Amino acid sequence: MKQEKPVVIYGGSFDPPHKGHIALASQALRRLRPRALFFVPGFHTPFKDARPVPFGDRLGLLKEALRGSALAGRPEVGISSFEARRRRVVYTYETVAYFKKRYPRSRLYLLIGSDCLAAFKSWKRWPGILRGAVLLAGRRPGFTLKTKEKVPFLPLEGTFPRAASSDLRGRLFLGERPAEMQRGVRALIEKKGLYLSRERALLKKRLSARRYRHSLETARLALELAPGLGIPPQKAALAGLLHDCARELAPRRLRSLALKARTPGMLYRAAAGEAPVLLHAWAGAAAARAVFGVDDREVLEAIALHATGAPGMGALSRLVYVCDLAEEGREFREAGLVRELARRDFGAALRAANYVKLSHAFSCGGWVHPLSVSLWNSLQEK
Repeated sequence: MKQEKPVVIYGGSFDPPHKGHIALASQALRRLRPRALFFVPGFHTPFKDARPVPFGDRLGLLKEALRGSALAGRPEVGISSFEARRRRVVYTYETVAYFKKRYPRSRLYLLIGSDCLAAFKSWKRWPGILRGAVLLAGRRPGFTLKTKEKVPFLPLEGTFPRAASSDLRGRLFLGERPAEMQRGVRALIEKKGLYLSRERALLKKRLSARRYRHSLETARLALELAPGLGIPPQKAALAGLLHDCARELAPRRLRSLALKARTPGMLYRAAAGEAPVLLHAWAGAAAARAVFGVDDREVLEAIALHATGAPGMGALSRLVYVCDLAEEGREFREAGLVRELARRDFGAALRAANYVKLSHAFSCGGWVHPLSVSLWNSLQEK
């Protein structure tokens, strides 16, 4: 049977697509001159720690990335809907088997970045992948093409952009415009309200410039600390952004929303009379649900408890409680100390943040919410 020109498949979540993806594919085209190169966006992926952007939106972003690149108009470049049609997690060995059956006379190449090589043998049924396809690997900064696993592959010449989708998502959550992405892709993200751009736009209308900056910096620190605590970055960013979403509401609206939150132990009447500023946290949870469409219980809890804390609160709540006090824009000395401590020992930073908040309340002769005192007591017991 006569051998035909090779076929290259390039799978991934493309969440979001970036110039590194395009550069890798472009070099594969130069190296192999294949009959076809297929981008294969996954419907779901087993390796992600949070829900990806919906498939339809990622597909639209990938099409825009190709339109705005040197690959535009190349007849051999296409997007395969193989994985999307199955509407589930599709493993790479399945994708390889599909293309092997579709192109039986072509040698199949699986395009990957060098960051994937080290973990390749953790992929499901990886020997089957190697039987069906040749790995075609491009080196990314910080990752070598030499591996202890001795995985056979064909190297691509050159070093490809450092861009990583996980890093870009974090920057997009904060409203940055990464140069590693095409302008058209960034514009489409904003138009569709993806990567929290919808939430940021709504939040910016509800807050003063100063309070909005505080919210961004809280989210920024939460994103930095989240990986070490096993917290999905998008949850950390969302809770950090929205924790003060009710901070500048009129008193009547604030009281009404706070009552709707029904946060356990909030002692509404006592708090409204003695420390009404606390109402914004509980009202914020209600506003996050009603205005921003948040239905994640952990995010809502983090918003509701960021001011008082509470014994037994979840990891995300603890994170936002600390980041609200310690973000970069806070000017008091203790904020910087807690911030640096959080980077080394988060448990110690949580105790320190609780101590700072209690000390401030006591020094001002004010009323201290029982939840904050209970948090202190629970932390001393550990």
